[in-house]
Formats: sequence, C-alpha cells, structure tokens
Amino acid sequence: MEPYVIRGGKQGYERLVLLARDRRPDTVALFSRAGVSPGMRCIDLGCGGGEVTLEIAKLVAPGGHVTGVDMDEIKLDLARRAAAARGLGNVEFRLLNVRDWDERSRYDMAYCRFVLQHLSQPVDLLRRMWAAVRQRGLLVVEDADFDGFCCHPSNEGFDFFLRTYSQVLQRRGGDDAIGRKLYGYFLAAGIPRPKVALVQSLWTEGEEKTLAWSTLEASADAIVSEGVASQDEVSEALATLQRFSANPDTLICGPRVFQLWSRR
Repeated sequence: MEPYVIRGGKQGYERLVLLARDRRPDTVALFSRAGVSPGMRCIDLGCGGGEVTLEIAKLVAPGGHVTGVDMDEIKLDLARRAAAARGLGNVEFRLLNVRDWDERSRYDMAYCRFVLQHLSQPVDLLRRMWAAVRQRGLLVVEDADFDGFCCHPSNEGFDFFLRTYSQVLQRRGGDDAIGRKLYGYFLAAGIPRPKVALVQSLWTEGEEKTLAWSTLEASADAIVSEGVASQDEVSEALATLQRFSANPDTLICGPRVFQLWSRR
C-alpha cells in the first residue's frame, strides 16, 4: 500500500470509531441488501479500527467468521480489545498490507471500505478480492467521491481541507474521486455488473460534523511533508474549520459514498 495519507495509531483509531458511528446505518443496510447472513466466512481488508469487522461478526453469527486485515498494529490491538469487550469470539485481526494479501476461493464475502482511494492500482486489489470469493459468494465495496463534500456557507478552512487532501492523496498515488469510477473498475477486473447505491451524510451539529476537521488534522503531517502547504497554513485552516464545525448555523455534507456489490 502506498504511504498512507492519514495518521494512524490511537488518534487514528479514535477518528475511525467516529467515522464508523456515522457510516454504520448505511453500511449495515448495504450488508442486508447484499445478503450477508449467518454462517458466512468473511474478510474485511484495510479494516482500520475494526468497527465494521465487528459488525460483520455479529451478522454472520452463529457459525460464521470474519478476519480483519490492516497494516497498523496499534489499531489492530485496540480492535482485538473491543472484540473481547463485546464478547465476539468469531473474529480475528491479522497484521498485513493489503498489497501483499492474496488468497483464493476462501471467503463467502470479501469487503473493503475507504481503502481503494489510497491505492495506485485499485483494479488489482479488486481482482484479488474477486479471486478470494467462493462460488455464490459476495464482493462488497464502499468508497468515496470527494466532489460531493461541501459546506454552507463557504468556509476557507473547509476549502483548504478539500484542496490539500486531494493534492496529497494524488501525490501518494490515490484518488479522491474514485467512487464514481468503481463501476468501471469492477468491469475492468472481470467482475459481473455490480449493483450500485449512493449514500451521503449531512450534519448541522454533533460530533460527526467534526469529521472534515479530524481528517485534515490527521492528514497534516502528510500535507506538510509533501510540500502541499506549510504547518502555519494547516494550523490556520484547522482553527477556521473547527470554529465553523462548532457553529450550529452551518451545514456540512460528507462525500458521496458509492456502494457496490456483486455475487459470484
């Protein structure tokens, strides 16, 4: 996997828990539509803090199992603790870069969320995910299209976030507009025409409204190291965006999230 734009570790885990809380209703609805059910063996690639992995573990019980794969050992350790605290014994977490993962005909579902946007060769991972799915199994993917990320009224800190995140992601081989391209990427990977859905968050208040701010904060090191902006510029944008996010008279829409699934 290319050098990751967003900071990991415990801070990264806490951001992902917040993101998972916001995205949970749409992701659970996706699993229901796709047909995730008890007894299935699943893999969650680039699982981060494992919140979706644990959700899958509940859906496939009894008799099912899920493996979460990520390259951040700190997040995985926290995910293991969360699984134990929730009494989920049908889940394991494996330390591995998704670039090095390759299994054949082993799973009833292969899944990833917000991973492909960070890869320079997303079609390659889709091919490997499809190869890992058994007959009648599922491939399920979610990823974002940042062109849908917007706010009202306009805000300089928010505009800075969108501009710099896009630039640093592209410099590290990723694509902030990958969502709209996924349908074509499925076809390019030899996967039958997938079902497609589009969902989007909207916030006027609440902790989830800080996700733009927290993503900029977690990307600050990469933005500065890539020369996209200075530390002072990042700090000023963070302060501006934090005030904006705390104002209940403002509105932020999250990115459009494309959901795709196909059955072998």
